[in-house]
Amino acid sequence: MRGYLKHLLQGAPPSLAQWAQLGYHLLPPAWRYGKAFRDAMSLLEASEQWDEKRLVEYQEKRLELIISQCYNHVPYYRQVFDEHGLTPRDIQGIGDLSKIPPLTKDTVRQRAKDLVATNVSFVELEAAHTSGSSGTPLHFYMDKTTRPVDRALALRKLLWLGYRKGDVMGFFKGLPLTNPNKFIRYFPGARELRISFHNSDEGRLSDMLDALNHYKPAFIDAWPSCLYILARWIEKTGRSVPPPRYILTASENLYPHIKDKIEKVFKAPVIDWYGQEESVAIALQCAYARGYHIQMEMGILELVPSGDGMAEIVGTCLHNMAMPFLRYKTGDLAIPGDNAPCPCGRKHPTLAKIVGREADFVLTPERNVISALILHYAFYDLPEVKEAQIVQEDLTNLTIKVVPWKRISEATRQAIIDGLRSRLESPKMNLVLQETEDIPRTKGGKRPFVISCLKLEDYL
Repeated sequence: MRGYLKHLLQGAPPSLAQWAQLGYHLLPPAWRYGKAFRDAMSLLEASEQWDEKRLVEYQEKRLELIISQCYNHVPYYRQVFDEHGLTPRDIQGIGDLSKIPPLTKDTVRQRAKDLVATNVSFVELEAAHTSGSSGTPLHFYMDKTTRPVDRALALRKLLWLGYRKGDVMGFFKGLPLTNPNKFIRYFPGARELRISFHNSDEGRLSDMLDALNHYKPAFIDAWPSCLYILARWIEKTGRSVPPPRYILTASENLYPHIKDKIEKVFKAPVIDWYGQEESVAIALQCAYARGYHIQMEMGILELVPSGDGMAEIVGTCLHNMAMPFLRYKTGDLAIPGDNAPCPCGRKHPTLAKIVGREADFVLTPERNVISALILHYAFYDLPEVKEAQIVQEDLTNLTIKVVPWKRISEATRQAIIDGLRSRLESPKMNLVLQETEDIPRTKGGKRPFVISCLKLEDYL
């Protein structure tokens, strides 16, 4: 139903789309997403009791179906299999996936038509795209079951934290609402408060806080950068907010000092989760927040070593028969977990930490790779700075864009430059600070902290 309504309302007047969205949110999730959602919830309820061996058995059963689909009905994969002398019989389990070359974003862009299954009709396809936060958005298709399974996992993360039917949810994102003239919307049927940070001046921040005080969401689901801005503004003005039970973050790097600031101001624990629009690999933190439980029911997550104890996440979606992604290179980096038992008792293997994306790193002329996690601290505890972004156009030049609350003093400018230089440890790197009124968002509504135009593999 979701895909059909999105297609139906494309280009519709904002007022019509707004009313349609209101009616849509009156429906319970089981009706919004149909039988595929109900089946997924039944699967997730059962798999809560499974050990890792049983989870692997489920993955390999689904993998057999995906491999058969790819070989028989996806032109790109038939070519790949033939070129490597492979047939479905050669992929007997997860260990055999390494026989198949990884799929890159560039390949998806260049061979998009050949990646669509020939036995799936156009009406069964749901168009999707990535946010483009690290470059050009990637356009692809899902089948009618992929999104419902993803939505079931989104509900699982709430149930893990004690969500009850009727709890009010608050959503903070950088995307504009259906009606771009509004930035706050409440859906009484779904009990959802939606707030857009597409433009967030101090007047709007005040209205956002008024909405939080009025609706008092039990859970807040937010992009970290959005809630960090609001948290700093709350501190700056001395206002307060009713503490939610939990704050859930996703879609952006959760830097430690950002997590600390949000928890301190909102007086609630922050629980992070990892995923991507392509739905090839998902991992959730439970209430103990000691690691990310890999959601094996959604896909097969591989960790390909990339140095310094980190690994790239490579994923295989187990539910998208329309445009299957086998061994898809996400570009996301993680640190593997030690798989010590979690106090929650769940048997899913874990990731210790999500580090970021390859595009989140700055490369110095000395060929040192500096994480955005390190550079972000140069802006910590600078009350004059609202937002900032680092842009690397070439090996020797960094542009630092800074959005002030009101103005940037010379002392703050120097603190930023000194803080970055001490972390870059590169006398050859040229730093240029630009004060600006706004940092443009990507088409997906995000403002990446680091934008790098370099490909690390070209230099390292």
